[in-house]
Amino acid sequence: MKILQFFTTTLLVLMITLSCEMKNGPVEVLFLSASDSVAISGSLVTLLCDAQDVDNDKLTYDWYSSSGQISSYGDSATWTAPNKSGYFHVTCKVSDGIGASDAKSISIRVVGGVIEGFVTNAVDGSVIEGVEVEVEGFSSLTDSTGNYKIVLSIQSGRYDVSSIKDMFCPYTGSFEIPSTNTSNSFRYDFSLSPIPEPGEIRMVLNWRAEPPDLDSHIRTPEIEGTCYWLYYGNRGSSETVPFVTLDVDDTNGYGPETITIKQSYIGEYVYYIKDFGQTGNLSLSGGTVQIYNSPDCSGQNIQIPIEGDGIYWYVCNIDGETGDITVVNQIQNSEPTNQSCIE
Repeated sequence: MKILQFFTTTLLVLMITLSCEMKNGPVEVLFLSASDSVAISGSLVTLLCDAQDVDNDKLTYDWYSSSGQISSYGDSATWTAPNKSGYFHVTCKVSDGIGASDAKSISIRVVGGVIEGFVTNAVDGSVIEGVEVEVEGFSSLTDSTGNYKIVLSIQSGRYDVSSIKDMFCPYTGSFEIPSTNTSNSFRYDFSLSPIPEPGEIRMVLNWRAEPPDLDSHIRTPEIEGTCYWLYYGNRGSSETVPFVTLDVDDTNGYGPETITIKQSYIGEYVYYIKDFGQTGNLSLSGGTVQIYNSPDCSGQNIQIPIEGDGIYWYVCNIDGETGDITVVNQIQNSEPTNQSCIE
């Protein structure tokens, strides 16, 4: 009996010893991902933490951030970016409750805003996918809706924009964010012109949301005894005289409004813009006109003056024989006319 008790006690001690010597398996965080690597102040970022435990122990997840607010939902969390710019770390710590744990951190850049907009075809107004847009050194490609989005710190001042796409003229322009802007986003739409055919001259107008309806007008020199005035009420023809067309008429802001001279005649063409609704806000429209007058896409980029009263923006005169552009660029109350043409 004593021998049996001895062996029983020894077995129990051995089992306890072996149990104490068994090691708890490790916990490993496989990856930590974020929905955005660059976020706008105040925006939400979704995070996902994937971990495993070799012992299949129940895991708990703890989330930490160096700034901003975080809401955890087990292996996922949402992080509200702080109201300041910089790089911030979010950490996911996973533990099994019996001594094993692991953690990973991810860095997220927070900026003060986003520049976004739509890129359209100047000739038909359709959106263009796959356009490379660059603003102040940051770039983005337009998606299937023609939208681009560039995250960067927004401050008042001038921003330079450039864009390229096969079969279109390169775009170079700029826009001004006013000091009165309080939003952390700014919309800038523009249009790309298909490369002009030899002899074509194209004028492309884009502007902001207001005024909603800016109209492009052009007055031709005398052509076979007649002077032509092309605008939304007389869109012209590309197949017959005057060989000038209003390709796109936009009435909801941003543009484009596009006029193409398919074949020019000797004399002066007068090109101007009218604020159809006579809002009195023409100088605040942010209007930009791109003029292309050769297959190498040379021409002019003309921005509306920020001062001046009136409902007409007299943009320029174009020499039909040479293609030379004489920039006028003034806002006025009187409608421009073609002094060289008896109308």
